[in-house]
Parts: sequence; structure tokens; C-alpha cells
Amino acid sequence: MKKYLTFAILVLVSFDILAQEDAVSNTTETIVLKSKKGIPILPEAGEWGLGISANPFLNYGGNFFNGNTNNNSPSFAFPTNPTNNIALFGKYVVDAHTAYRVRFNATVNTTVDKAVIAQNEITPDPFFPAFTEDFRKTNRQTVVVAAGYEKRRGKSRVQGVYGGELVIGYTGINQSYEYGNPMSQDFNAPITNNFGGNILQGSSAAAVQRKIDEKFGSILTVGARGFIGVEYFIGPKVSLGGEFGYSLAFNNSTRGLITSERWNPSTNSVLETKTDINNNGYFTFVGTSLDNLSGSINLLFYF
Repeated sequence: MKKYLTFAILVLVSFDILAQEDAVSNTTETIVLKSKKGIPILPEAGEWGLGISANPFLNYGGNFFNGNTNNNSPSFAFPTNPTNNIALFGKYVVDAHTAYRVRFNATVNTTVDKAVIAQNEITPDPFFPAFTEDFRKTNRQTVVVAAGYEKRRGKSRVQGVYGGELVIGYTGINQSYEYGNPMSQDFNAPITNNFGGNILQGSSAAAVQRKIDEKFGSILTVGARGFIGVEYFIGPKVSLGGEFGYSLAFNNSTRGLITSERWNPSTNSVLETKTDINNNGYFTFVGTSLDNLSGSINLLFYF
């Protein structure tokens, strides 16, 4: 039932556009499909296209009548490629049958975890205990770029599209730690939050090295993707479409590195140690896959 409601909403939204009769004007070279008002329907040479996912709007329309379920307002969510990290989808129309396309995303975010712990004091006040804070900061970086070449065919509102694109991606994660209780000669096993749900103190704190920096290694992705799909122009320069693709990807993961600190009683100082992650070497993966089996519908605007 929901599918029929979604279809009905879509028809109502685009009724004014679809009600126009197509006018076809013949030129010496091509056939130009136009609306009743004489506006070309299909994209023309030199125009740009912007693609977004139509799913949020269709879902909102389908759920509009249920009264209380999934009624959040729709938002722009951009089509994805095999890495699921593509945010911006754009095209440049070369001619009626050719377009260059690019997908791009650069995401940088930081998460800070804070823990309140007891402060180490030589002479603590039992009535007014002091507290301090430990921090863990997590930084994530993702950059993905895909550039491709697209061909299209068809003389009506229904246009077939096909072509290929190259994909390059980079992902990196690292964590850094700041502790409210420093290591010293008086407190060589200070009270510490290990951000694993435990507070370390006394012998438990002395038995471990606490992390001060952790790099998880970076992942470089290089791939090639072929795609085929369709666009249906619901009005001048506006289309609904979708595509399937088959990808060949190469992933390379570098080693990570953990920097830790502990108290060195022989020198009465803090000793830093570095430990490799993935001691067996680099991780490499080569594989193929069919993407977008969920059948995402894209909404494209040309201008």
C-alpha cells in the first residue's frame, strides 16, 4: 500500500509538469524535445547537473498519511558510489550524448570523550576531595573523489546512461589522550581512566602503559567502476534516475602506531614506548563487487 501512496504523491507533485505536451522541433542535426512552452527538456551542451537522492522525499510522501510514523521532514542526501562515501554528484554536459561527471566528499570530524576522576594529592582533604579530567580525542578523515565519462542515448524523456569512472579514496583515524594526573616521582601510577569503562589506580595503574597517541593506519582505495542506468525527465532539466555499477577496487592499509607512557624507576622519569599495529605487515585487498542493489532513486537538476 505504501508503494502506491508514494507513487500517487509523486504523480501529484509533478502533475503540472507532466501535463505539458512535448513539442518536437526538427533541426538539420538533431531533434530537440521541448515542453509546451518551448523550453528544451533534455540537458544541453555547456550545462551543469547536480544530483541528490530522491528517497527522503518519496519516503516522506509515502509516510505523510500514516499520522505518526517516520514523519521527519526530507533532507538532501547525495547518491553514493561503491565506497559509500560520495556526497556530491555533479555533471558537465559536453553535448546531447556525452557528459563528464564527478563525485566528491571530504569529511573531517573530531569526537572528544571526557572522564572525571579523583585528583592525586599528597595530602588529600577527606571532606573536600579534588577532581580532574581525562580526555580522549578521536579524529577521522575521509576524502573520496570519483571522476567519470558518461554517454547517453534516447530521443524521448527516457534516457539511457552508461560509462565508467575512476575512484580514489583515503581514510585515516587517530586518537590522542590527555590526562589530568601526570606521572611523577610522587605518583608514578596515577589515577587514570582507560576509556574502557574502568578507572585504573594503585597496582592496576602501575601494571599498564597508558596510551598518549594511537594511529590506526590509513586506508588508500583506488578503483574503476562501470555503470549503466536510466533517467526519466519529469520536466525541463529535471529528471529521476538510477544506476547500477560494477567495481574493481584495490585497498591498501598502512601500519598503525601506538605511543604509550610508563614510569621508569631506574631513571625516575617518564618513558615513552612505540608499538606497531598490524605487525604482520601491510593489508592489501583486491576485489570486485556489484553496487547499488538497493535501487536508490536519484533526482537530478540541470542548469
